[in-house]
Amino acid sequence: MAETVADDEKEMRSRLPSQDEGSRLLGEPAEDSFCERIKPKVSLCLGTTAVLSFMVFLFLVPFVVDPAVSRLIARYAPEPGTCALHEHVFAAGLSKCTWSSCREGCTSATTRCHQITVNYSLTPYQQYEQDHMSPESLEWAGTAVRFLVNTEGCGYPPFVNCSTFAHRYGHISLEDILKFNDIDQPMIQELYRHGNETSLGLPPPPMLLEGSDGTLQTTAVDRREREISAVAPEVALKVFPCYYSRAYPDRVVADYDWHHTIKTLVAAVVIPWTLFVLSCTVLCYWYCPALKREFMIDKRKTAAIKNENPQLVIRRKLSKRPFSTDEEDGEF
Repeated sequence: MAETVADDEKEMRSRLPSQDEGSRLLGEPAEDSFCERIKPKVSLCLGTTAVLSFMVFLFLVPFVVDPAVSRLIARYAPEPGTCALHEHVFAAGLSKCTWSSCREGCTSATTRCHQITVNYSLTPYQQYEQDHMSPESLEWAGTAVRFLVNTEGCGYPPFVNCSTFAHRYGHISLEDILKFNDIDQPMIQELYRHGNETSLGLPPPPMLLEGSDGTLQTTAVDRREREISAVAPEVALKVFPCYYSRAYPDRVVADYDWHHTIKTLVAAVVIPWTLFVLSCTVLCYWYCPALKREFMIDKRKTAAIKNENPQLVIRRKLSKRPFSTDEEDGEF
């Protein structure tokens, strides 16, 4: 009897209108909770984060992801090898600059270019320095190979500075590069060349530029080179560290770091996509009733199964079994 009264009281309480229902019946607006108030603002932030993450990933593909994948495919040597300067050409004109060792701006056409070729050896540069080896004792694995500032051969300041690159790995001073850049030269020709002849102590061929009055003028670099060749009979061969590709024998770069490449690639892929997936997941959970309903039903079923009495589970399974006939009972 007491159990019946308790069940009746619970049923009556469940039929009573709650505070929110009473306020709605009386025409008073129900007070929203804190989560309901911040939900539109959070949704706006999540939507903006998802859109920006996708746009940032598209921006990083040509500038970070593709170069990093190209470096990994090239399989550069982990330790720098030994390179010797073979030839350095500084040319002007699009027809002369069919390729460039360094270019500031990967999407812009250059009218002046540094073309550096090297001979590279598999001997580590650290061993070359420690043993005080001479360039003549090295066995060259590749000769007259194009030397690039990186895999793409281009970049943007301040990370890539072609004047500094040419001064470090080529055979030209910064003052001469500035002089050449100041010359308004409409003709297409080579402005400077340093090759094997100079490394063997022979004077370089004269480089002539056409002046404003139509006469041919000798450049300051030519005069300086002739003065040096007259005083010093030999010019030391320029040797420096470089990274050769084990997949492409005709590719040599000035700088490479495997760990930095992996970190850059992982960060460029994981961070934008993680933010995008998390933002879209939360938004779908909030604003897709079908997904939310299925999630809540599965959650309630799981909780009910965990909290259910084992005896009731056995009874429910036995009740679902079909009734047996007399013949089946006789077998037992």
